[in-house]
Amino acid sequence: MGRIRVLPDHLANQIAAGEVVERPASALKELVENSLDAGADKIRVVLEAGGKRRLRVEDNGCGMDRDDCLMALERHATSKLTRAEDLFSIRSLGFRGEALPSIASVSRMTLESRRAEDESGVRVELNGSKLFKVTEISRPPGTTITVDQLFFNIPARRKFLRKTETELSWMVNLITQYSMAHIDKHFILEHNDRTIMDVTPVKSLKERIYQHFGKSMIDELVPFESQRDWLKVWGLTALPTLLKNSRNFQFLFVNGRLVKDKVLAHAIGEAYTGFGEGKIYPVIFLFLEVPSEEVDVNVHPAKTEVKFINANAVHDGVRDIVREALVAERADIPYRFREGYHEHPSEPSPTRVDPWSRPAQQQSPLPGSDPASQSPLFQGGQRPPVAPQGGPTPYDRFVRSHGEIQAREPAPGAPAATATAPAPGGDSQRPPGQAPPMAVRGQPAAENEHLFDEQQRKEMRMPRIIGQFRDSYILAEQDGDLLLIDQHVVHERILYDQISASLAAGAVERQALLVPQTIELTPAQIVDLEQVLPALRQFGFDLDPFDGNTYVIREVPIFLEGERLDTLVAELIEKARGERRETAIEAMIDHYAATKACKAAVKVNMRLTPEKMEHMLARLYESATPMFCPHGRPIVLRFSNEEIEKNFHRK
Repeated sequence: MGRIRVLPDHLANQIAAGEVVERPASALKELVENSLDAGADKIRVVLEAGGKRRLRVEDNGCGMDRDDCLMALERHATSKLTRAEDLFSIRSLGFRGEALPSIASVSRMTLESRRAEDESGVRVELNGSKLFKVTEISRPPGTTITVDQLFFNIPARRKFLRKTETELSWMVNLITQYSMAHIDKHFILEHNDRTIMDVTPVKSLKERIYQHFGKSMIDELVPFESQRDWLKVWGLTALPTLLKNSRNFQFLFVNGRLVKDKVLAHAIGEAYTGFGEGKIYPVIFLFLEVPSEEVDVNVHPAKTEVKFINANAVHDGVRDIVREALVAERADIPYRFREGYHEHPSEPSPTRVDPWSRPAQQQSPLPGSDPASQSPLFQGGQRPPVAPQGGPTPYDRFVRSHGEIQAREPAPGAPAATATAPAPGGDSQRPPGQAPPMAVRGQPAAENEHLFDEQQRKEMRMPRIIGQFRDSYILAEQDGDLLLIDQHVVHERILYDQISASLAAGAVERQALLVPQTIELTPAQIVDLEQVLPALRQFGFDLDPFDGNTYVIREVPIFLEGERLDTLVAELIEKARGERRETAIEAMIDHYAATKACKAAVKVNMRLTPEKMEHMLARLYESATPMFCPHGRPIVLRFSNEEIEKNFHRK
């Protein structure tokens, strides 16, 4: 007997289901598309346990009679195709005839339907694709499909399902997307007896966006519409002031079909070239209308991928049309988003200039500095005041929030900070071949070289302050070596460590808002937010539901004072998606802490007293990573006596 056999129908159906039904959201997509193809103008989705326990889709479409209900459960049975040529003129969302039998094979399904002209409807019950019961029922016109215990007969597949909240989030996003493409339909989504979404029919795309995202997003959107030969492109796209960290806010439709297409995604990215930096993704609602013969929708069983016959024309058309809309609004775009302009509070320095090389031209005074302060021989040696007069500095504002850097009494007999030269012969105090601890020679240290353990910290000698160079760098001597220390980066490291310590201890200082701020969230964002509210509260946020899709913020971590809270919360929610949501949020909070420390730290061109410099270095030596700032810039450059004498040709 041969080894090759025909698979049993139930096993073949389960294999096919693996391509069509990956998770509850996959089943929901197929059922909603069937409802839309049936002409329904009201679709109600009812979920339990994120669709894992129950998923029900009710519509008021054309319905089916008894024979069609039974035939719809057979593989490759469809009303959308009759001949091969129809594959190249498809306008319906479904056409393969695989969805219902695939879903039925991995669940306990109930199908109820009735046509308007029939006096009664029919109920068909299945258990893992096995027909269980067919009964006549009384019901309104339309169809209701209930999917219970998805993957009950495939435990291995069920183990791959995510948390209830994660599965729910994907389904909320799915209904949101379809409601954008069908603004004339009424969509309702309920979960565990709670209404999450209820969007009624509207007359324009802007009205639909308002239902989901509120007025704040509408104000940031630019309309576009153009017809080029056979390609029609229209929709709304965001100004560069409304950029996201992922493509979750990009809604792409081809002939009314929700798609994920690399050609379109790349075209959108190119349209925004020069309006931002790094990996940024604009909010966009993009609709393409192309002749059926110009696009192949039969690429994947899930029908989310398409293939354009003339992909280059589609790509360039979308890119140019979207970019033209942006250019037309360019006068209203803030300067920081214009082409060629970049703004970073603190960036790692890619190269190190030889400290002994002479620049080609005489250096000009630093912006905002007084030339007299650079040479006491001029203007009678007058020096600017130690602290700038007028308004509070960023450091002063930080001190009010976090407290002053604690003064440290100098050790008895310790030399005062003077401008004397380092004593020669200091190298003999260091074991042969051992580099002093705080050193950055040309290249950053290896990943673990900048981490100081307690023993190393005890063995370190505090540098002796010599003076200040250009009111920006601290000059110090340690073990006979000359240290050049960036005062801004030193303070940045100190402040960052202080914030990090409070975060780690769960003792984040909070700032109560004088006027609590409200933010409007989408149903999908609310689902994601509810998963991470405990983590956000641990980080210092007081955030609670207020009314409908509105949340109110009463307190924020003090180091986030002054940030745009609506943007901040939206970014935190975006980071919350996925299995490692707490880690992602922690990383983002850490990024904000580093940025805040950079902004609050003392700046260049700021005179420091010797006591202030000593206090800063003392705090720096308490850090576990005293060689680099949170953004990766070196803090200390060390020049040995040997190097200095060699450059003076003494050796």
